Amino acid sequence: MGLLADPQAERDFQTARLPYTRRRLRFVCVITAAAYLGAIYADSLQISDSSFTLLLAARLLTALTGLVPFILTFSKNTTPFKLGLSACAYMVVLMATEALELYLKSDTNSMRETPITIFIVLMFYLFQAPQIWQPVIAGGLGSVAYILTLVLCTNAPPDYISNTALTFALANGFGFYFCIRFGAAQRREFFALTELKHKAETDVLTGILNRRRVMELGEREFRAAKRYDHACSLLLIDVDHFKKINDSLGHAAGDDVLVSIAKRCVATLRQVDIFGRVGGEEFALFMPHSTKNQAIQAAERLRKSIGDSPFTTGENALTVTISIGVAEMTPEMDTLDALFRQADNALYEAKRRGRNSVHAD
Repeated sequence: MGLLADPQAERDFQTARLPYTRRRLRFVCVITAAAYLGAIYADSLQISDSSFTLLLAARLLTALTGLVPFILTFSKNTTPFKLGLSACAYMVVLMATEALELYLKSDTNSMRETPITIFIVLMFYLFQAPQIWQPVIAGGLGSVAYILTLVLCTNAPPDYISNTALTFALANGFGFYFCIRFGAAQRREFFALTELKHKAETDVLTGILNRRRVMELGEREFRAAKRYDHACSLLLIDVDHFKKINDSLGHAAGDDVLVSIAKRCVATLRQVDIFGRVGGEEFALFMPHSTKNQAIQAAERLRKSIGDSPFTTGENALTVTISIGVAEMTPEMDTLDALFRQADNALYEAKRRGRNSVHAD
């Protein structure tokens, strides 16, 4: 049910489900408010003026309380917890009103009818899944309060009390079971899709972005830079003499080097930077809001972080260097490919000049 899941994964799940939670909660608020306000006419026919006034005030208060979660569903800053808390509070007020109605109508013939409160509790379970704590707190405790009101404040016959208690128990039991199973199924689907998406976007060896995802995110940032006229730069990084590492020490050692390079690069980058592996020993770094000079400074930091400290693979200590080509987007560039071509030309020039260097076009 997610209680044993990773807390961050559970937060991601709840955030992903937030649009659906909003729609379900709106439905619950509208339906219950309409039912409550619609019952006012029946109240006027069943109870005296003073009791009717009290119940009318309670129904209006319940409907107004329902406006809080309803309005929150339209707020961009609403979190799953805030929605859940407001919905739980609404359910508590609603169940309190149900208990009051039971007390005020204790002398009517309604004692032979199935309480509509049971369907309200069940609806709350069904439409608020998969957040189990809301209906358990409000629906479960509200059901207990309703039964206690029935026992202590009315002259209901024992058979009606026992049947009502059994019906409430069935409604809560079924609702709880539904929340558990439905929530678990939704979580399995979400985590499976998340893992599948991660694999589709991630380089298997290094764990950073793969070429396809780098191009997708780079294209998005490139278009944003063109639209809003802000700087962006691209770095193409190539490992110098990587073939010699594979030939002399084996491909496993070469893989270790690539993984270590990726980790060192990630440690020096900003959170907004887009970094991934785009070829065998080639990496790309897209830097939004960065001028050429800023990109050159970042490239030098990367080059030193790689070249200044040896890599350890097995029993071998290797000194590995990289060459970096830097290009800044210009007004003449209409596509991301043009930026890549310029960065690739700069990389070629860096390697031509002896490698272990940074060159900008």
